[in-house]
Amino acid sequence: MSVSSSTILKSHSARVCVIGGGIIGSWTALHLAEAGADVTLIEQFPLPHTRGSSHGLSRAFRFLGEHELGRLDYSLTRWMELQQAAGETMFVKTGLLNFGPPGDADLEHFMNVLRQSDRPVDWFDSETIAARFPMLRYSSDWGAAFDPNGGILIAHRCLNAVQARFLEFGGKLVTGCVSSLESQGPQKIAVESCNLDDGVVQFQTFDCAVVCAGPWTSKLIPSLASNLTSLLTPVTYWHDPSNAYSAASGLPIIFNARLTGIYGLPACEYPGMMKMLYHGGPVADPDQRDFASSDAYVEKVKGYVQEHLPLLVHDKPAIQETCMYTMMSDDTPVIDRLDDNTVVGCGFSGSGFKHSPATGMMLAAFALGQEDAIPDGFRADRYTLGRFNLS
Repeated sequence: MSVSSSTILKSHSARVCVIGGGIIGSWTALHLAEAGADVTLIEQFPLPHTRGSSHGLSRAFRFLGEHELGRLDYSLTRWMELQQAAGETMFVKTGLLNFGPPGDADLEHFMNVLRQSDRPVDWFDSETIAARFPMLRYSSDWGAAFDPNGGILIAHRCLNAVQARFLEFGGKLVTGCVSSLESQGPQKIAVESCNLDDGVVQFQTFDCAVVCAGPWTSKLIPSLASNLTSLLTPVTYWHDPSNAYSAASGLPIIFNARLTGIYGLPACEYPGMMKMLYHGGPVADPDQRDFASSDAYVEKVKGYVQEHLPLLVHDKPAIQETCMYTMMSDDTPVIDRLDDNTVVGCGFSGSGFKHSPATGMMLAAFALGQEDAIPDGFRADRYTLGRFNLS
């Protein structure tokens, strides 16, 4: 599927507030600005920061593992357009290995999804993995589906470029903390926020507000609290004295999150450091995340490194960071209208970055009342709020 990137939404002069300046909110704001709306993007922390889910240098991009590919096709097209416009690398194709036992039904299904759309995909048994990637060690119980089109998005460049483009279109980026939303009849919504530059509390009225606040979403929309959980996810980096685990040396992304909770990205952000993550973590309030411990999950990553990545220094991570995951109770995001003048996007479960151009377009379409512009291949019906019993 190929959709022209900046011509999907019709011109519109609505006044819209987007709450949350991460990658989802920033793409939403850019789509709205491209459509001619008067857009204010409010981010609670001075940029750049590391308190949410969009910081750092690398995020995995993969086709393998998706039921529908339309949102990914559109998103990759927009990433490539942005890369060309910005004149700096934002996507590095590395390939991706998705591990499972021989005959794994889930992997067979997702491989068939790619084959049916005429995309390359291969099955590697353990002997093939050992021959092609001698820095990896997997027993005969493991094989992997190989997606040559997987790769790494350079996260901070992506976020900076989206926000820069948004500003070029006349958007306003404000540092402030939103404390409340209040409907003002069927056509308006009032947003109360404290501007961190001067400490002034502001009450502004907009035609629509789009909430993309990640783990802070339920603080603004309490009705979502019972279905939305925030997790503190450990991000670890392991010293590679062999220099065998880098994108430059040909190592693909290692994806084993479905069966072990672990995935890894070849070294690209810290020199000589492979990035390994646990796809989950302890429940944590985003405003008290520094009091939560992810040590048990780091131990799981350590065990995986020791077993499968023998050339890394594996007694402990050389660098340890954290990220926030926002999980819906059914592991499927929300991209929908909450009421006449509020739209919400949340619960991307650590997998939202790669889809964010398409997600932003969908949220912008809801904000402008142009849901009919969302392509069928984006499957907007999967992401509705109606599947929950909200009180």
